[in-house]
Amino acid sequence: MGARARRPRGRCRVTTEADVKAFEAFRRQKAREEKARAALEGANDEEMRLFLEWKAQREQESAEKAPIPRQSAPEYPYSETFGMDPRTATPEPYKVNRAGVHVLQMFGQTQRWSQITYAPLVITKAYTDADGKQSVELAWTDRGKVVRRVVSREAVVRGRELIKSLGGDGLPVLEGDAREVERWLATFEAENVETIPTGYVARYLGWQPDGTFVSGPDGDTRVEVAYEEQKGAAAAHRQKGSLAAWRTGIAQLEGYPVPRVVLAASFAAPLLRPLAMPSFTVDISSRSTRGKTTCLQCGLSVWADPSEDARALASWRTTLIGAEKHLNLVRGLVTALDETMTAESPEIVNSILYDLPKNEGKLRGGGWPSGLQWQTVLLSTGERPALSYSTHQGAAARVLSLTRSPFGENGGAVAVSLRECILDNHGTAGPEFVRRLLEQTSTPEGLASLRAEHEALREQLLGTTDMTGRRAPKVAAVALAEILAHRWGLLPYTPLPVERWQGMFTEVADESDNRPEMAMDVLRAYVASHGAHLYRQGQSTRDDQPHSGWLGLVPTPGSPPWVAIAPEKARRVLADAGYSLDAVLQGWIDAGYLELMKSQRPPHLIKKKILGAQARYLVFTPEGIDYQPYASE
Repeated sequence: MGARARRPRGRCRVTTEADVKAFEAFRRQKAREEKARAALEGANDEEMRLFLEWKAQREQESAEKAPIPRQSAPEYPYSETFGMDPRTATPEPYKVNRAGVHVLQMFGQTQRWSQITYAPLVITKAYTDADGKQSVELAWTDRGKVVRRVVSREAVVRGRELIKSLGGDGLPVLEGDAREVERWLATFEAENVETIPTGYVARYLGWQPDGTFVSGPDGDTRVEVAYEEQKGAAAAHRQKGSLAAWRTGIAQLEGYPVPRVVLAASFAAPLLRPLAMPSFTVDISSRSTRGKTTCLQCGLSVWADPSEDARALASWRTTLIGAEKHLNLVRGLVTALDETMTAESPEIVNSILYDLPKNEGKLRGGGWPSGLQWQTVLLSTGERPALSYSTHQGAAARVLSLTRSPFGENGGAVAVSLRECILDNHGTAGPEFVRRLLEQTSTPEGLASLRAEHEALREQLLGTTDMTGRRAPKVAAVALAEILAHRWGLLPYTPLPVERWQGMFTEVADESDNRPEMAMDVLRAYVASHGAHLYRQGQSTRDDQPHSGWLGLVPTPGSPPWVAIAPEKARRVLADAGYSLDAVLQGWIDAGYLELMKSQRPPHLIKKKILGAQARYLVFTPEGIDYQPYASE
């Protein structure tokens, strides 16, 4: 037999259909490569040029698709620019330079840097307030300067709200990048959570939950008020001049008890907390147009800039919510509302006087500010007593009223000199008073001594009536404040004796709180002296009609007695005497002084006719106005 043929080395038997297909693809690829090699070797110069250009473009595209090394973005100097911890780092995939913040993003198959802010923007500090709500300090650069703003954490996670609230401050972000900025700030804080400092932020001035006292935004504690409207008033609580110069100017008040009371009331505001007392009002009213505002400014100068340009001195010309926000700024400082006559409605004055001792505003829904809190002594001025606006019984116990001219008839020069002094020197006495108060109350014995001194004064000022007894704790607090301010070297004159305080506040009878009855007396006296201005039913001639028109009318002889008064006439008579008709109307109804027709609205305005002309009148019963025009006939 012949020898068997042997297979060449390197060969293997094809056993599967897949191998067949793979081998065929291999041969095609090899054939293409051989064909391309031959074409390349035989290519002319133009073909070689086009090939090399194509090859370079492909290599560039491949390089762009490759990941960019992290080392290509140098670290930003956070410590030098913003004063941050040197360990502060930029998280991936971001880079920060003087132009702004950039993020590495994919565009198709390509990675590129996208700019999301147009200046460096970082979180430099995290805060928590007394209610546990968090906020952060944002910082950015603007024309070489660092801008810092504290915003709620809620705003930080809502980029559009952040841009809306800080756009006017120069936040270097476009609205279209809001979502990317949200991610950047969250990522930056997470990366640097160990190095970003935390702290306490005060939302109001005065006593804080930990027992510290914040006199103004320039101290060690960061102050970020809750409402935009409060920023101006908060900023006005600043120091200017010297305590010595202020004290020299205040010495001129020694012979003027009204501004002295106002000044003492300003010092009394921080005593409310250690004495566990509610807020109350000190009201200065007089017909004189001179001295009331200066008196108010004198009280404000203890804590703040008292000028009209500053916002610590507010006006009664505001809404109820606006007044509540003004009160909400403080917990233990004085507040001031000037000129009750400018109030848009008597109800605003009435509501504030009534709600002030509750230390809390009205509850509201619909997203409106609700239950705003405060603790303060409110200083108020007006041409007529603030109590004349109140419809609530017991209001006189909440208000200490001073109804004499602050500087008398001949104190104009003193008022001018004092005003010049306090405009140049203010905001120093209050913080010093609190420093001494904190020293005294730092021990249980010191606090007990303070309360015992207040109690001793209260007992001396009780007076003889229920009303004076209810008023006594407030008068005692103001008197104690003057004593302490003198004892601690802040007031240069000797404190007023107890007898003077009694004469001003605690010797006033209970009738001072019964404004409906006092207003009724005014109207009774007016009717008695203007009987000829009352039309008598059945009278047929116009010859006797007064030039100013009929005051009202009375019934025909023999009819049940009543007196009808035109509402606007009654309103004018009462206003001239310092009373508000709206404030006393319900008291008259409760006392049975007015006839009511319950089938109509309002029930106290009843239709009557004078010479065929019908109108609505306040119809008084004999208990209200016992006027008998026919008694002598």
